[in-house]
Amino acid sequence: MPRRQGWFGSLSEGGKVTVIGSAIVGVSTLAAAILPSLLSSGDRKGTDEAKPPAQTQSQTPTRVTDPDSGTSSQEGTPEPDPTGTTPSTEPTTPTGPPAPTSYEVAYKDRTMSLSMARGAESGAGTTGSLDFDAPASRRYLDSAWAAEKEKAEESGVPLQPDLTYANAGSGFLILTEGRTAAQLQPSDPSEKAEDCAAAAQVGGFSEARLNDWQLPRKTVFCVRTDQGNIARVLIVDFVGGTEDDNEAFAEPPDQITLKVTLWKSSA
Repeated sequence: MPRRQGWFGSLSEGGKVTVIGSAIVGVSTLAAAILPSLLSSGDRKGTDEAKPPAQTQSQTPTRVTDPDSGTSSQEGTPEPDPTGTTPSTEPTTPTGPPAPTSYEVAYKDRTMSLSMARGAESGAGTTGSLDFDAPASRRYLDSAWAAEKEKAEESGVPLQPDLTYANAGSGFLILTEGRTAAQLQPSDPSEKAEDCAAAAQVGGFSEARLNDWQLPRKTVFCVRTDQGNIARVLIVDFVGGTEDDNEAFAEPPDQITLKVTLWKSSA
């Protein structure tokens, strides 16, 4: 029985060559079409893998017009910071130095005196006191003055006198607690309230002992009282006592004569 031949086998040699050539051309054409696509796909894949993460873009407000009202508004506008940390845009008013304090005269060059009595003469020693705010002077028995101080400490109410003079043996001129004072030399000429207030603010004086007579006449004290007033206290003279270079024979003065000017703050 003769062997069956397929359609390719039945072709002549020229036909077979034609078919084989067409097949090769077709495969080449198909490869030329597919290969660039595969290569570009691989390139894109590698590019996508190397691409950095996308950056967050800032939101730009978009203006939207309301067709009914004709007004426009912005979308995407950031809301105010709920923490309140957003800096204020309101203008601030610069603050300058505080206004200088001005003073008015309450009284001027008023003569006052501080005196004490010796225990041997009066039976008991006394303490002289001056309240510049009142103004008023008073003498206490030493025991009564000690009781006044104790009462003030217990109640917390300040003592009224600003300056006291006591102790017949030593003659102590003492600034009462709650005040500030400065001792000026006789060469200091200023009689202005502002200068005296500045000196009193600095302070430096608390007490002086007069039995050595080292406190000269014309010495000035600037005192800030417990009420905030400024007193300029000038020592005019000393009365009594015994001035001696030998302290064993010296005795403090019995009385100190003063000239006082008081200013009150008007600010």
